[in-house]
Parts: sequence; structure tokens; C-alpha cells
Amino acid sequence: MNLLSFAKGALAMFWLVALLNLFYPFTAPLGGWVNWAALAVLLAHVGELVLFGSRLRGLPLLWWQRLQVLLFGVLHLQTLR
Repeated sequence: MNLLSFAKGALAMFWLVALLNLFYPFTAPLGGWVNWAALAVLLAHVGELVLFGSRLRGLPLLWWQRLQVLLFGVLHLQTLR
């Protein structure tokens, strides 16, 4: 298995845990950490979307490419070489 695919899978699992935490909050210390980590990762990925948005232009299904950058960040950008 490719390391990039493994990292994308791990990040997808992180987003599932963060989404689960929104609907069924974890106990006090863990729930807060998950929320703050998810916010930090989301802000980093929004920054990557702003910085590398020109790299996405001209690709088919632009909205899908942007969504993948929001979810996977630079891991998705690596696949666009």
C-alpha cells in the first residue's frame, strides 16, 4: 500500500472521529482536544486552499478538488503533480 494512501485514510478516520464528536461528544478532556485539533487542521487546509488555489484551476470538477483539499490538504495536492 502506498504511504500517501495510508495517510489519506488516517486523515479520513480523523475527520470521522471529529464528526462523531460533534454528534456524540466525548468526555471532558478528550472531546475538547478533538474539537481544537479539528479546527486547527481545518484552518490549515483552508490556508492551503488559498495558497494553492491557482494550482486547482483548469482541473475537472473544481468543487470536488477543493473539497478534497479541505479534507486532505497537501496530501491531495501531492497527487496532482
